Amino acid sequence: MAQLSAMDVYNLLPKANCGACGCKTCMEFATKLVNREAKPEDCPKLDDESLEKLQELLAPPIKELTIGEGDREVIVGGDEVMFRHELSFFNPPPVFVTVYDDMKEDEIAGKTEEIQEFQVERVGEVLKLDGVAVVSRTGNPEKFARAVEIAVERSKDLAVALITTDPKVMEAGLDVFDERPLLYPATEDNIEDLAKLAADVDCPLGLHARDVEDLVPLVVEAQQYTDDLLLDPGTEFGSHDVVSTTDKLAEIRKAAIEEEFESFGYPTLVTTFPYAFLEDNHVKAARRESYLASACVLRYADLLIMDTVEPWALLPVLTQRQCVYTDPREPQEVEPGLYRIGDPDENSPVLVTTNFTLTYHCVAGDLESADVDCWLLVIDTGGLAVDVSVAGGQFTGEAVKEVIEETGIENNVEHRVLVIPGKAAAVKGDVEDATGWDVVIGTQDSSELPEFLEKEGLLRIDE
Repeated sequence: MAQLSAMDVYNLLPKANCGACGCKTCMEFATKLVNREAKPEDCPKLDDESLEKLQELLAPPIKELTIGEGDREVIVGGDEVMFRHELSFFNPPPVFVTVYDDMKEDEIAGKTEEIQEFQVERVGEVLKLDGVAVVSRTGNPEKFARAVEIAVERSKDLAVALITTDPKVMEAGLDVFDERPLLYPATEDNIEDLAKLAADVDCPLGLHARDVEDLVPLVVEAQQYTDDLLLDPGTEFGSHDVVSTTDKLAEIRKAAIEEEFESFGYPTLVTTFPYAFLEDNHVKAARRESYLASACVLRYADLLIMDTVEPWALLPVLTQRQCVYTDPREPQEVEPGLYRIGDPDENSPVLVTTNFTLTYHCVAGDLESADVDCWLLVIDTGGLAVDVSVAGGQFTGEAVKEVIEETGIENNVEHRVLVIPGKAAAVKGDVEDATGWDVVIGTQDSSELPEFLEKEGLLRIDE
């Protein structure tokens, strides 16, 4: 698929340069539309026909759709490139975790609360789970409805997936909760009934087949009733689970984007929760889930349904998601300046680092977790890490001098000693010449800083 250009979009705009959209020119607005920084509806001068043409032109080859409403809404799909460096990947894949209708009611409530409350902070962002998937294993409509009721009651802002192959059981779940839950799985045996039901209640529908080619007739059948579809080509559970599953996802993405095969122009869905029943060991099952889900985040999964709530198993998945779904066109940086770690005073050490987001949060986090009181000078390296900025000439004595002068750190401390990263050892002399401060070469890894500062006697510096 050819990359859409700003000129393609500009030709459909009124070319009035009125500024009503917040841009000075229509060309600027066109560029923002291509980069998905604005919406066609932001232009008040577009007539209905032009607006429709523009929306069609800008629609990504992978359909974007929502699951849930209000606080429970999550967005899936919407991607238009095979590789994130070509533009960016949008809409990080939501992670749902299962509860089952054959669990005791207090177990359903407890696990739902774990899903709701799960969070971990990494490089300044709080990583959370996105949804609860209620699975029917009893085939009993009343038990399924009760499980859905408990899961909804114990979750505040989680999207909901209803998982059963029985349309009657699905209807029972929808009687309890109908705010656009995901209905799954629609198979060759129930496709007509579930597709009609999804259309009647305006809910997204997940299609499941054993392989990629088997999805096509399901899509054709479902499209007669609804266009809010997700595609599950079948998770492979075995020795080649990662390779075979990610190959299927890649095949779907390639067909949709490069070959413009419309039947595959929908988000993909991956389930790892069967491992909970295929493995005889809880830890082994969680490990296999984590392994497969992490790989699928890298290879085009748009939604994941897992079983485990073990933090050690979920963290790799959420970390992969965070990394892959940052915009490669934008530097990942924090504001340069002076940061207080703990409760520093005039004798506390002064450390220097770069404004690359990951570097800053690793350094600050390691110091905070060790209860180190210090001053942290963050220099502007354009969002580059220490070793890269040293090699590229951004980590210099002048850069350190500039942040010292701008922050007035000399008024905060009585000493003149700087601790620079071990990877910046090559610029020690340059920093000393530019600033007039004594420079101590610190550690290569920020996790070793607290012990290093104590060993070197820098946690309390006297004149």
